[in-house]
Amino acid sequence: MTYVLIILAFLLVAGGIIFAVLPPLPGPLISYMGLIVAHYSAPENAFSSSTLIIWAIIVILIMVADYTLPIMATKKFGGTKAGIWGGIIGTIVGAFLPIPFGIILGALFGAIIGDLIGGNRIKEAIKSGFGSFLGFLLATTLKVIICIWMGVVITIQVGEFAYKAIFG
Repeated sequence: MTYVLIILAFLLVAGGIIFAVLPPLPGPLISYMGLIVAHYSAPENAFSSSTLIIWAIIVILIMVADYTLPIMATKKFGGTKAGIWGGIIGTIVGAFLPIPFGIILGALFGAIIGDLIGGNRIKEAIKSGFGSFLGFLLATTLKVIICIWMGVVITIQVGEFAYKAIFG
C-alpha cells in the first residue's frame, strides 16, 4: 500500500504541474494533495507539521497571486475594468481553443478587446493586453516552480525511504 500511495503522490504532483499551466483546476493545490498523500504513505515518509503548514500557506499565497498578478499587471499597464475582465475571460476561452498557446493568446487578446470595449484607444489597449499577458506569465511560472519544488521535496523524503527499502 505504501508504494501505491507514493505513486499516487507523484501522479498528483505531475497533475499539479500540468494544471499549473491549464486553468480549469488549481495545480498547486493538486500538488499539495500529493504532499499530503506522501506524508501518509509510511511513517518514515511523514513530514513535520510545520512543513505541511508552511506548504499550505505557500499554496494559498500562490493561488491568490494567480488571480491578482494578471489584474495588477493589467492595471499597471493602463487597463480598464473591461480590460481586466477581458483578460480573465480570454484566459478561460483560450484554454478551450485548439490553437497552440491558446491560453496565452486568449489572455492577451481578451484584455485588448476588453480595453477597446472599455474605451481605451488601440495603443493603450495593446499596452494593457501586454500587461495582462505578463501577469499571466508570471503567475503561471510561479505555479509551475512551486509544483516542481513540491515534487522535489517529496522525492527527497520518499527517496530516502526507497533507498533504505532497496539497499537496506
